[in-house]
Amino acid sequence: MMRLAPLVLAAAAAPAWAVDLSNPTVADPHLLVGSTIPAQGSYRRLTVFPEQLTYDVSWGLIGVGQATLEAADLVDFDGKPAYRILSRAVSNGFCDTFYKVRDLNESWIDATTLTSLAYSKKLREGHFVRDEWVTYDTGTRRFLARWVGKDNNYSVRTGTIPASVQDILSSLYYIRSQNLVPGSDVTLDVNTKDNWPLMVRVVRKERVRTPAGTFEAILVEPGLRQEGLFIQKGKKLQVWLSDDDKKIPVMMKVEVFFGHVSAKLAKML
Repeated sequence: MMRLAPLVLAAAAAPAWAVDLSNPTVADPHLLVGSTIPAQGSYRRLTVFPEQLTYDVSWGLIGVGQATLEAADLVDFDGKPAYRILSRAVSNGFCDTFYKVRDLNESWIDATTLTSLAYSKKLREGHFVRDEWVTYDTGTRRFLARWVGKDNNYSVRTGTIPASVQDILSSLYYIRSQNLVPGSDVTLDVNTKDNWPLMVRVVRKERVRTPAGTFEAILVEPGLRQEGLFIQKGKKLQVWLSDDDKKIPVMMKVEVFFGHVSAKLAKML
């Protein structure tokens, strides 16, 4: 797992993409991650914490790999208590021969507000390679993003953010914390190098069968503009959440140019 890089980086000359929050200037949000901390009664709770979910991923009827979604631990992030969320997608040997996937997404969610403090992702999908991170300074309401491609050329962007902002991974946990009524919409402010409103349609209740069992579920359809969770690009995303207080994502399906990719819950801890 990614942990603190040597703190001597913080004392070195700051690169053009350095982050300057309340800590000394650093070149990567992982340098703002401190030790794990105990939960407190004043913190807002995730629907399930800790949590580890494993999914079987398929393209149509063909199994192509596994994905995991994990509310891993509670850490100090730049002086704030934060839930650390991890999402991984790994293709199997069959898929590796023509489209190898090794994706890692990481989010730090403020435990007092359930808004995002930072987001990092490392995408390896076929020939597509990109590393990216975004930090959100809620005090000054600004963000800083950096992304680099396979050629190692990087880009940087800064700008303002709304008072309450989510990244593409933390938004799933925000949606899970809401009262979801079929026929209603949930709207939240998301930043992925740009600010944009994410509207989530609460469609209907239905029964879903997965390798982990059969669930009464609520179907929601996030209107994604730019980013994906277990896949970088898609035309339509559907998420089935268990119809209970936990609202566990039991199945996800995204339409792609050739069929659809689905992730069905196989195991939960």
